[in-house]
Amino acid sequence: MAHDFRSLAANLIGAALRRGRRLAFLQFAAVVLGVGTNLMGANGVSAEPKLRFTVFSAQTITGLIFEPEAVAGAEPVIFYPMARSPRYEFRRDGPLQFRDEETGIVVAEVAIPRAVEDVLLLFEPLPSVAAGGLRYRVHLLDERVWSEGKGNLAIVNLSGLALSGTIDRREVNLKEGLNPSRQVDRSAQVVLRIPFKGVSCQAYADTIRLEAKGRALLILFPPYYPGTLELQSRLLIDDPRGDRLQKTKRQSPP
Repeated sequence: MAHDFRSLAANLIGAALRRGRRLAFLQFAAVVLGVGTNLMGANGVSAEPKLRFTVFSAQTITGLIFEPEAVAGAEPVIFYPMARSPRYEFRRDGPLQFRDEETGIVVAEVAIPRAVEDVLLLFEPLPSVAAGGLRYRVHLLDERVWSEGKGNLAIVNLSGLALSGTIDRREVNLKEGLNPSRQVDRSAQVVLRIPFKGVSCQAYADTIRLEAKGRALLILFPPYYPGTLELQSRLLIDDPRGDRLQKTKRQSPP
């Protein structure tokens, strides 16, 4: 069909040029462009690339929806308690918004750079409902940045705290967000501390175990109980068979 369309267009354009009808040619070219655009739309082809994303939260979240495309119906977003969600696609026509299924109010949104094509979105409940009805802060983790890391253990610090400590007795200082991945053996002892009233206090300690050629993503959240120092954490294990982040280890109170 595409070949026939091109042949027809070429023949008509040649005829118009031979007759010297420049105006007719320009009008016809505009029609051709319009038809071509319609055919692209009918075949589902768009110049606007789709974003692929998954979601995860340390807290239970239900009843959220999003619109994959402006003309498409809403699609429910599924959060798993011990693993990342299924993978979704979003046609980029503005910020990615998540709405309450019952009220339709936007409760979370995130602007994603066009250079980013595949992300893990980490949802963190806000202490109180923000202006406009927002309930969650959304942290973006570029899958490409993490996958291109040279190590097999990466830490995402969403605690809002200055953390330092050791990974297998090697000193580490964690910045906010995704930190550079580190190469560890099949098991790694991670101990992290925070300063409190002039004293360095332990906030996290565990031994992370990996499968052969596996990778892990350690996500650190603020303490669950106010006034305590123990961080919430989730450990997402990368399946060496290729299924990303299939296993999740819960390491602190839900």
